[in-house]
Amino acid sequence: MAEMSKKMRAGDRIDTSVISDLLDTNSEITLIDQLLTEQRTLTAVERFSQKHEDATAPIQSKYYQDLIPIRKPSTGEQYGFEVDLDKCTGCKACVVACHSLNGLKEEESWRDIGAIRGIADGVAEQQTVTSACHHCLDPACLSGCPVGAYEKMPDTGVVRHLDDQCIGCQYCSLKCPYDVPKYDKSLGIVRKCDMCHERLAEGEAPACVQSCPSGAISIQLINVEEKKAEATQGGSMIAGAFRSDYTLPTTNFRTKRKLTSGMESADEMDLTPAHGHSPLVWMLMLTQVAVGVSVIDGLGRLFAPEHFESLSQVLTVIAVVLGNIGLGSSLLHLGSPLGAWRVFLGLKTSWLSREIVIFGAWMPALMLYASLVWFPVCSNFLASALQLEIPTTVITLSALAAAGLGILSVFCSIMVYVDTKRDFWTMKRTAGRFFGSMLLGGFSGLIFTEGLINGEVAATTGVAFLAALLFKVFVEACLLVPVRSKEWSYSKKSALIQLRSLRSILKLRWTSFAAALICGVVSLYMPSIALLVLPTILLGEWLERRIFFQAVVTLKMPGELNQSSH
Repeated sequence: MAEMSKKMRAGDRIDTSVISDLLDTNSEITLIDQLLTEQRTLTAVERFSQKHEDATAPIQSKYYQDLIPIRKPSTGEQYGFEVDLDKCTGCKACVVACHSLNGLKEEESWRDIGAIRGIADGVAEQQTVTSACHHCLDPACLSGCPVGAYEKMPDTGVVRHLDDQCIGCQYCSLKCPYDVPKYDKSLGIVRKCDMCHERLAEGEAPACVQSCPSGAISIQLINVEEKKAEATQGGSMIAGAFRSDYTLPTTNFRTKRKLTSGMESADEMDLTPAHGHSPLVWMLMLTQVAVGVSVIDGLGRLFAPEHFESLSQVLTVIAVVLGNIGLGSSLLHLGSPLGAWRVFLGLKTSWLSREIVIFGAWMPALMLYASLVWFPVCSNFLASALQLEIPTTVITLSALAAAGLGILSVFCSIMVYVDTKRDFWTMKRTAGRFFGSMLLGGFSGLIFTEGLINGEVAATTGVAFLAALLFKVFVEACLLVPVRSKEWSYSKKSALIQLRSLRSILKLRWTSFAAALICGVVSLYMPSIALLVLPTILLGEWLERRIFFQAVVTLKMPGELNQSSH
């Protein structure tokens, strides 16, 4: 017993067979004693902890203590990455360490390795670039999130993603010009680098800093005002990156060589199409056509009430059906749709939040108007006491209210993409396409309805449809003009993606234009052909919206070798 007690105090593992023998010979040791004895034996982790319990600093601190600040940020400061390009070899040790420490999925990465190339000091150069989140002073991911799933820590400046708040809309991926938030399909949310802020709080270096064999990555204290002044002067952090005045990134890339002028991203000429976002293609196309139909119906009731008296019932059905399918398809884009009720949290800064909320008001207004239009028909099946006559003014006002909310919704859809600062989605280019789809869809719905109800298409309707069609042709043709420019630009790259990588879709798109033109003209003389106009326009607008998403140039860090298309 004395020997066993001595072993217990020493923390050595005791052979249970010895205890069994003692149990047989000494009745004072019970089964409880045996179990307690087993629990007192130390595991390897416990022995390691006991051995280093008096340590005042992390065991590996001698290797990275010069790569992290000796104090926490004070007022007007925050943490920021610094990368010494002259030391970076592109070995990806930082990528592996980040992946391992954060328990990322097989194809998930929060730190990327890219490359820039060109002429520096008269010599051909290729430089690898390691990058993660830049923990911007004005993070676009934070302002764009509709549910408040991001926060900028006030004491350190670190931009954190709150996984439990994310609904997987991926709008932050579109807003971030450096391709930082990464979508995890299995989890239904995006995730990103948080600078291992818990480790920094304990005086330990982030995984990427600690693992770099050449000490190329470090954490520095950034003076907020100085960094803001530097970023707003124009230019970018490094050749090939997006301009810094948008989000005010804090990462500092330093080198003794001149790697700015004459350098470009290693994948600058890559013409791989971006992600198609099929649910959003359906959502935008159908909601804009539905809004167009409701707008034409509302204006018709205002200026030509007698003509639209017999058409409104079919037009409202078209608008309600297409609108509901479009809004329903948008839910398929969300990785975690059950949390979408929180979208009002981002109303102050997020255009996506505003779009969702206003579309949520538009559909009930449209359905209310449709119920007023259909009430006289349905009242025939009601008791005479319930057969009410609804004033025409009330119906007209409800039509205009639905149309107004619809136009406002489409405007918010435009701003959702304009706010991402991509050349292919500028205000002029996006508004022309979205409002063009709205008008073209509205007049095609009117032609369809006139052919179905009246057996003829009014000349004014045909002319208006052809005018909307030609306007859309002009807008989309202008997107191809930059291909003739001698200077390389995002606009030229988008034009080349359309003409080369998306050639088959582009051919089908212009074929649909020709088919819609033929159907529109022939329907003036053969009303039965009018029934083909709306399906033809829907097909064409679906193709155009596919090009809208896939021909845009994905903004990211230069030469990102493990990029994810957003």
